Amino acid sequence: MLLAVFSALTLGVSAQITVTSATFPVAGDTLHYAFDESPVGFNPATPPGGGQVWDFSGLSKDQTNSVIYRPANTGVHAANFPGAELVVSDNAGETYINVTNTKFEALGYAGADPAGFGVELTTVFSPPLYERYSPMQFFDIKPQVSFVSVAFGTDQPPFDSIFGSLPVNIDSMRVRVITDRTDVIDGWGNCVIPGGQYQVLRQKRTDYRSTAVDVYVVLFPGFGNWVDLSTLIGGGAGGGLGQFLGTDTITTYRFYSGTEKEEIAVATMSNDLSNVERIRFKDNPTSSIGPDVLAIPNASISAFPNPAVDWVRFDCTNLPSEEYTLKIYNIIGKVVWKETYQLVGNRSIRVELDNFKKGTYLYNLTDKKGNIIGTKRLVVLKP
Repeated sequence: MLLAVFSALTLGVSAQITVTSATFPVAGDTLHYAFDESPVGFNPATPPGGGQVWDFSGLSKDQTNSVIYRPANTGVHAANFPGAELVVSDNAGETYINVTNTKFEALGYAGADPAGFGVELTTVFSPPLYERYSPMQFFDIKPQVSFVSVAFGTDQPPFDSIFGSLPVNIDSMRVRVITDRTDVIDGWGNCVIPGGQYQVLRQKRTDYRSTAVDVYVVLFPGFGNWVDLSTLIGGGAGGGLGQFLGTDTITTYRFYSGTEKEEIAVATMSNDLSNVERIRFKDNPTSSIGPDVLAIPNASISAFPNPAVDWVRFDCTNLPSEEYTLKIYNIIGKVVWKETYQLVGNRSIRVELDNFKKGTYLYNLTDKKGNIIGTKRLVVLKP
């Protein structure tokens, strides 16, 4: 009996993997992910502990994405991030990354502003915001607070129209974002996804993201004061710029293996942790859940006007005769609108924006096989 107990304990301990810096992406790596936008029947938020099985084998592949890591010196804004080793680019901008033997951290971002105002920004995280660290082991707890502050003039759209009618002279605007992040390795076991099964550590990540906006009020030439915008609009009441102020809580469960560079799965939870809003998972080439997502040659989709206010028109060109689904996603990747059409050649689709809040969205068009016509950004402005 004692031998059996000892053997069971030994097997249990050996199943607790350690994730090292060998899984950090390097220049030249392309990481492949798939997304289930409406996962049902999956529970990543099991109680803490070891020896668990998280069965995500029934996930659907609603869309895919490839993350390409390039040497930082190939980036357009590399001069602003002298300590970076890697850069990741997308349609909006570039994220610069520092890599050591113990940490994989974001130094900052350069490109279109995440709020969708149409302003080009260069932001530096202070201190850098870690995404991974090494070694990762069961019971690890890692807190961090990172700060971003960026200022820009208000003499450009849409700020000139927002502030131009006010009785005071607002010269500049400053956005301050504080990310209070806590990562806890609270579980280990096996994670099953389409096309693979992996020994993993589960990390619960909680981000408290606080956003404040200051405006520089010119009292008389050469003199003014920074004023917290929330004191002028009542902490966000009434919509407009106020909807971006305050603190958001984002909770994700992340599953890491000791061999794969992709996170095996990342589940984004609702605020009360009762529902899974989205699951990103490693896109295995052997997956049988659907075809790889490929661009349809010569086909394209664009949005006009962009930014849009009351409505937007999606112009589709060079489409093979097929049934297509147009989807619009919010900033965290959740589908907020979709409709299916029978299309061929060049077609336009008008969408009313009455039920859309101000902000940045993504949109794409997919055929019945899941092939995607490029994912692009849509900005919605409201009075």
